[in-house]
Amino acid sequence: MKKIAFVATGYILKYDGISVYTENLLLEFLKIINDNKNIHIDIYIGKSVYQLLKERIFKENITNSNIRILEIKDNSFISKIIDLNFKLIKNGKYDLIFMSNFMPTLFLPSKTIKVIHDFSVNHFSELYSKNYLRYHNFLLWYAKYFDYAIGYISNTTLVDMQTFHKINPNNKKLLHLPNGIPFKVRNFDRPNADIVNEKYRNRDIELLVVGRINKHKGFDRILELCKYLDDNYSTLSDIKSITLNIVGKQTNETEDIFKNLNLKNIVLKFHGFLYDNELNSLYVKSHFSLFLSRNEGYGIPLVEAMWFNTIPIISDIPIFNEIMGIEYPKFNDKTGYTDKIADFIIKIFQDEKFKKMQQEKIEEIVKKESNGYKKAAHNLLDFIKHIKD
Repeated sequence: MKKIAFVATGYILKYDGISVYTENLLLEFLKIINDNKNIHIDIYIGKSVYQLLKERIFKENITNSNIRILEIKDNSFISKIIDLNFKLIKNGKYDLIFMSNFMPTLFLPSKTIKVIHDFSVNHFSELYSKNYLRYHNFLLWYAKYFDYAIGYISNTTLVDMQTFHKINPNNKKLLHLPNGIPFKVRNFDRPNADIVNEKYRNRDIELLVVGRINKHKGFDRILELCKYLDDNYSTLSDIKSITLNIVGKQTNETEDIFKNLNLKNIVLKFHGFLYDNELNSLYVKSHFSLFLSRNEGYGIPLVEAMWFNTIPIISDIPIFNEIMGIEYPKFNDKTGYTDKIADFIIKIFQDEKFKKMQQEKIEEIVKKESNGYKKAAHNLLDFIKHIKD
């Protein structure tokens, strides 16, 4: 029997990308081993989210008796790390310790694999503290030389791992564990053609942005667009009103980003954290979702928006090219984030053929991304089966 530790201590109450990835990969993995009596799995989870994880994962008729859930103290980051390391050692040797994100561990007695999600701190180190950059680089260095393997979620992260840390398949065991469309939207029906067509006949435009309010997520670019639309409001053909819906955490950059912003014609709505039903409803009614990030390892809100037939407006970064393909319109420093995006918005409303072309592309992408977590779960199981004692 294989004994596996699934470390889910990156899972938090107010879901972020790591939380979404963790619960979806865990669910798909538990499904495929549900009838497998040759695998025992210990799930390590923070005490504050223990009940939440059970409610969201084990309502799916997971019945394997070889599953144990172990609570980790999580009243602080330091206590979480200490308790996690202590219990991973105390509970004996595992065939594999799997961690859905990078957490600091030191010289555990078992083979360990951790999943890296993105390298934004390396791409844009000026947006992060020097201490955080050192911490990130240390974790990658340790994983390169001491962990058994490294998981990666996209080809973009694979390329970045080589670029910034000289880690590649020639010097390290690597495992592709892709992201995908999460169950928190797949469990909801997609809006039918009548609902979508009616939405785009409505000229009261709803824009949506989901993510932390900082420059990494391109919030300065989004507000630059808003200012342009506000200044040129009278020239925007057939547009009755514009509302920007903002869903996400404020950061230490938020106040500075919104400083001196004075919009006369555009309404800003701050929603903060939203539960699944609320966010999904917002996706459905929004015409466009804005993703003008400087870098991402993936784009969970991007694929969520497309599930609900909301047209994305995206920056020209590697991961969005990987997800969307090179044909889908993208915006960068050369095109700017103002008049060209405004032209794209107007063209969606005025050119039915152009709109249909983008919607057909969205359907292709939704189909492609829908099985990401199933693929990741099967890749992980296959990896486990080939581990030698």
